[in-house]
Amino acid sequence: MKLYEHILNGSIHIERNFLEPKLYDKMFKEMSKLKYTARCQPGALYFGNRFQAYPTNEVDHWNKYKDIVVKKLENLLGCKIKNVKLKARKMITEELLKSKTNTPYGIVHHDPDHQFAAILPFYQSNSGGTAFFEYISDKYPDIQIGAYPNRLIIYDAQRNHSPCTDFTFKETHKLNVFFDKV
Repeated sequence: MKLYEHILNGSIHIERNFLEPKLYDKMFKEMSKLKYTARCQPGALYFGNRFQAYPTNEVDHWNKYKDIVVKKLENLLGCKIKNVKLKARKMITEELLKSKTNTPYGIVHHDPDHQFAAILPFYQSNSGGTAFFEYISDKYPDIQIGAYPNRLIIYDAQRNHSPCTDFTFKETHKLNVFFDKV
């Protein structure tokens, strides 16, 4: 069975050292200087304002490194991919503390527009990262994966998940990748 089949069957893949260290560091320096748009997660749902949800700051279609990421993902998964969307995301703890989701877990959701999702964090935390839930109504995760620099997490985008927050950081950055198999 190929890796993409395992993921679509419920597995979560963790890939350490996804990018070359110099490229990873370069991406983080550039990511820190991007002009972000204030949004909330999950973005597909309506909330009265972004503080009723999980407030984020995002750059949609951050495509500068798209070709590199696509090639690495295709080699890793053993298949061609399409509809690739890269999103730079910054979370500011001060904003989160003002929100209705000022808890360790954000709103449990799935990403219906794609088959796969991947997260590349630019910080290290055993309490921050991504949590996975069996049911959308669950309050506590079945699995929680801490954020670790240059460690890519790939999962079925239909799987229920939420961000985990480590309130000891002023802000955190990560690259979200969404895509489909050809």
